[in-house]
Amino acid sequence: MSASRPSRRQALQSVLALGVSAAVAPAVAAPKKRGGQLIDCHTHLTHGWYKQEQGAITATDLLHWMDAHEIAQAVVLPLVSPEAFWYPVTTEHVLAATQPHRDRLIPFCAIDPRTLGTHLPTQEEVVDLLQRYVEAGVKGLGEHKPRLAIDDPLSMRLYEACSQIGLPVIFHLDNFANMDTPGLPGLGRVLAALPELVMIGHGKGWWASISGGLRQEDLQAGFPQGPVAPGGAIDALLEAHPNLYADLSSSGAHALLRDKQFGAAFLDRWSSRLLFGTDYYLKSQLDFQQFTMFDELAATADVRRKVGYENARRVLRLSEASN
Repeated sequence: MSASRPSRRQALQSVLALGVSAAVAPAVAAPKKRGGQLIDCHTHLTHGWYKQEQGAITATDLLHWMDAHEIAQAVVLPLVSPEAFWYPVTTEHVLAATQPHRDRLIPFCAIDPRTLGTHLPTQEEVVDLLQRYVEAGVKGLGEHKPRLAIDDPLSMRLYEACSQIGLPVIFHLDNFANMDTPGLPGLGRVLAALPELVMIGHGKGWWASISGGLRQEDLQAGFPQGPVAPGGAIDALLEAHPNLYADLSSSGAHALLRDKQFGAAFLDRWSSRLLFGTDYYLKSQLDFQQFTMFDELAATADVRRKVGYENARRVLRLSEASN
C-alpha cells in the first residue's frame, strides 16, 4: 500500500514549522530592556545581501539599537512584494529571528495579494494561512506594499481575511505601492467596506496627504516642505473612519514638523489614533525626527503616553505585563 498523502493544510503546517525551526540561529545573548516604554510600530530585519557594506540587521542588532533609543518593544515587518525592498524578507524569517525575543520583538506577516490569484484561490485558504501565522505569533499584517491599487480586488480579499481574523494592516501608500489618487478615495472605499478592519497608514503618499491641494506627483514626494494646506485627506479620513490609524515612522514625523503649529494641533487632535514608529532598516540611519518630535511639538504627557505606546498596545492587543 502506498503511504497516504498529507492534506494541503498538513503540508503547509510542516513547511511553516520547518522554515521557522531551521532558521533559528543559536541563541545569542541579547540586551535586556533598559528604560523607556516606547513601542516602535515599524522596524525591519535584513539579510545584508544588498548594502553588504553595512551588514545585516539581526535581532540582536535591533535590540541593541532599541536600547540605545529607550524603545521597549518593536514591531518587525517582513517585506515580500518585489516592489517593497531590494530582496524579500519573508514572514518565516521574521518569525524565526524574533522567536527567542518575543517579549520585545513583535512579528507581523506579509502576503503578496497577487498570490491570491494563483496559489490561494479560495478565501478559506487565505484565512487558513493567516490563522497559522497567528498561531506562530504574528500580531498583524504588513508591511503591505504591492504595486496594486489600494482597493484592488485581490488586496480586498486579503483585507477581508485580516478583518475576519482580527489582524491590523500596516500599508505603504504612494505612486508605486497601494496606489491611489489625491484625496485617497480608494482608501476611503476600503475603510467603508471593512469597518472592523484596523488599517494603519504609512508611506510618502499617505503622509503627503496631510495637506490639501495635491497633484498626483505629490503622492511620491517623501518630505514635502512648507505649511500644510487646508483640506488634507488624512484629517477627513480619520474623522470619517474610526478603524483608521497612522504610523509616524519615516516621513510621518516630518509631516508634523514641516508646519509645527499645524503638527502640534494634529498630534493632539488624533493622539488616540497615532502610533510611534521609525522605519529602521539600514545601519546608516542615524537621525530620526521621531525622537525629538514630542519635544518640538510641546506634546503633553498624556499625548506622549498614548502615541508612544498605549495606542500600539491596544491595537496589537499586547498585555501590559509584556512591557
